[in-house]
Amino acid sequence: MKEKDKKMENKEAAKTTTTSSPLLQKSEIDKIENLKKTLKEKKDTNPPKKSDVIGQINVHTPNKSNVTGQTDQRSTTWTLLLYQDSAPENWKDKLKELHVPYIVSPLHDKDLKQDGTKKKPHYHIIVRFRSKKSFKQIKEGVCDPLGGPHPQPVFDFPTMVRYLAHLDDPEKAQYNIEDIEVYGNIDVKQYLYNHQEYQMEILKDILNFCEKYDITEYSTICNYARDERPRWFPYVTKIFRSTVDAYVRSQRYASENDGN
Repeated sequence: MKEKDKKMENKEAAKTTTTSSPLLQKSEIDKIENLKKTLKEKKDTNPPKKSDVIGQINVHTPNKSNVTGQTDQRSTTWTLLLYQDSAPENWKDKLKELHVPYIVSPLHDKDLKQDGTKKKPHYHIIVRFRSKKSFKQIKEGVCDPLGGPHPQPVFDFPTMVRYLAHLDDPEKAQYNIEDIEVYGNIDVKQYLYNHQEYQMEILKDILNFCEKYDITEYSTICNYARDERPRWFPYVTKIFRSTVDAYVRSQRYASENDGN
């Protein structure tokens, strides 16, 4: 019990020493106490707002999206702008040299700025790789040789494909989807047409292929679709089977009776 009382006395003594030390003048002690009181009142009555804190941070801290947001991105699909007046004459050849599928929009020569003046004529290009590529790889390997600005990763491929003709932006200039160019095995028509129109476009592609390569046997187009164009396979063997079969037989008949 005595030991407990002694500890309490020591605690009180320490408290007294802190607030009324003989080393400080009374006026100095009063200043300290007033300062403590003022700081406490400020803290209680004016807590900093979250928006104020964020605002202060943004003033002194670089915007992360500007510094690392794009450069940290890795994606299999990227989009870039290509201005007509600054692109090299052989820019399409340079794209082909990448040996990857790509899509080129119609020439956007009717786009307007917010003030109503025309934008510089340009193309939107989508490139797709088998594996993810970094911002630096696309910037140095694709954009720089084409004289284009910084690339952007594509997060929604169907939406980006439709943007090539502004299909979902009726307030913007509209472009002909038939002028969209595709290099490589990418099916973009499924994003550009409704279901019935899409099926008709597939049928046209199949018949055009048969005509171009003089396909005269149904088995030939079936094997080709199975091995090279899997999306065509159900159309050749089921949906448009009778149409495709009749078409190749008519080509065979025309070939056999040519000149007769």
